[in-house]
Amino acid sequence: MRCKACNKALSDFEATRKSTETGEFIDLCNWCYSTISSDTPMYEREDLRDEEIINPDVEDDPFDEL
Repeated sequence: MRCKACNKALSDFEATRKSTETGEFIDLCNWCYSTISSDTPMYEREDLRDEEIINPDVEDDPFDEL
């Protein structure tokens, strides 16, 4: 599974993120999701979270590589 926005491979945690309103999978990596997280409520499988937390102050934009 890949991010719909930047095409990065999704981790299990990212691939299981669902909208609480529609029940549909979002299919966004953590970086891309961080841009809409305050506007879009999601259900996340915390037991699958094993990666670092997104820090919005860090310039690690996946679109820089495109």
